[in-house]
Amino acid sequence: MDRLPEELTKSERLAVVVRDAILSGELAPGRLYSAQELGERFGVSRTPVREALLKLANVGLVRIERNRGARILTSTDKDINEVFTLRLLLEPPAAARAAGQPAFPVAELDAALAQMTAQQDDREAFFAADRAFHDVILRASGNERLAEFVAGLRDAISLQGRRTIPGARSPAEILAEHEEIAAAIRAGDRELTARTMHEHLLNTAELLIATHRTELREWLSLEQP
Repeated sequence: MDRLPEELTKSERLAVVVRDAILSGELAPGRLYSAQELGERFGVSRTPVREALLKLANVGLVRIERNRGARILTSTDKDINEVFTLRLLLEPPAAARAAGQPAFPVAELDAALAQMTAQQDDREAFFAADRAFHDVILRASGNERLAEFVAGLRDAISLQGRRTIPGARSPAEILAEHEEIAAAIRAGDRELTARTMHEHLLNTAELLIATHRTELREWLSLEQP
């Protein structure tokens, strides 16, 4: 795990640690964990555990059960549908805005892309690089709150995202979509950037909810301005 920023509070730092434990499978989906058990596991008192769990509950990773603890959640089709509806509304126009910025951090984007290329055999590292790629673009749009909001959306369904790798789509195919987005950004083509980002997100959404493809097309296939 990367070193956590020193300015984070104890509960914020613990929330990141617990989140990563959920996404790695160290904390099992569906299982109930008490604050005491988690405190002992991570070497902290119950108070920061409770505060961290509230933060994770807000992004849909756990459900607080009064006087019992927190249950690790898995996302439903409805959750995934709602997350990608929001991402499709927000990320393509943000990417288009970022593409037009003269100070766009191309080196950071290329570094994330290089990591994706190098880590195709390591799913956790691959998804971390994927996340960094999108984060660079969102922050380059000039909206830090948007970047944080989308990060929370990704956290809420990250386990489902990992399941698309082995069966439905290869890392090489996912990488190719990111390379198209990066090429559009390097060219400063806002319209193409929005379109390629939209197509990438829609492809991912459709894979995650293949059985609801018609509903996704109705709600998610939005014309880009």
